[in-house]
Amino acid sequence: MKKILIVIALSTLIFQSAHAEFKTGNGLVTVWREYAKANAGNSYNDNDDGFYTGYVAGICDANMQTHFDIPEGATIGQACDVVGKWLDRHPEEWNKPAKQLVIKALKEAFPKQKQPLEK
Repeated sequence: MKKILIVIALSTLIFQSAHAEFKTGNGLVTVWREYAKANAGNSYNDNDDGFYTGYVAGICDANMQTHFDIPEGATIGQACDVVGKWLDRHPEEWNKPAKQLVIKALKEAFPKQKQPLEK
């Protein structure tokens, strides 16, 4: 069921209209909290939990080559936790577009590595 929700969330990202910033940090915090409840074994909203995971996964896939370097072997769960904990520490940013916040959190945690110069 969770995989289906992730696919639906990713599909939503792909087929969104021209509004790239359709969700602010305020909305992202809401779904982050459901994700955190699920991981703590508490009662949670399946849709929000799945949306959060799918949203972060979509941002990771779309921006990893240009904005950050998530280490090999890291899981989507780790990326979701990094973003959520960043959100918890930065409530002053919640009014900004969710996409910007996810990228900012992942850039801080996993900065882009400089590529060695080829000889």
